[in-house]
Amino acid sequence: MWYLGVMLFKDLVAYVIEHDKPTVSFDFLRKKINLHHTGVGSIKVWAVQYPTPNKQAFYKLLGTDRSSAYDEEYVEAEIRYCQELDDNPPERRYALTKELTHVFDQPDERADTKDKFKTLLREIQNQPIPADASKMYQADVNTRWKAAILLCPKKFRDEYKEKYEAGDMEAYEIAEIFMVPEWIVPFVMDDYYDAIYQTFVTDSKN
Repeated sequence: MWYLGVMLFKDLVAYVIEHDKPTVSFDFLRKKINLHHTGVGSIKVWAVQYPTPNKQAFYKLLGTDRSSAYDEEYVEAEIRYCQELDDNPPERRYALTKELTHVFDQPDERADTKDKFKTLLREIQNQPIPADASKMYQADVNTRWKAAILLCPKKFRDEYKEKYEAGDMEAYEIAEIFMVPEWIVPFVMDDYYDAIYQTFVTDSKN
């Protein structure tokens, strides 16, 4: 499978659908984007030691690489994450994957200036009602579900959902299989996952 042009989120999900095991690594996803997303040529990942650990990760576009060996210029990006996340691999995988999905943001959804980034941080703190939320904040909320879709592939999630609802599997067991934080299991196993999957994958034209 090879995508020409700008890769879409549903295109990345298509690679996950072909995956033969429930655990999807962050490096697998990043390599697919580096290879096939012409809008973003490379994504670098850095661990940062903050004076006060915040256990968060942040995505940032760095600009156009004009020294590329390729014929066309491409945009470089980076994800910086709190080094303390290294102590909890499931939390790190989820945080990095959430930020990775920002490569699919539209221009008005990007926190690509200092002022816009400050605005986004303020919104994350205050959690505005939908009517007051910026497109940047809405995009950030969307990344939480996009990360869940990528890290908990639907074909495996559907199989475990039946066992989870029947009480034959606990949340911690499912979290261990997908290698995700246990706290995301209840919303992944909820029927709303199917509605979000329909919106972001099945019916999406973006």
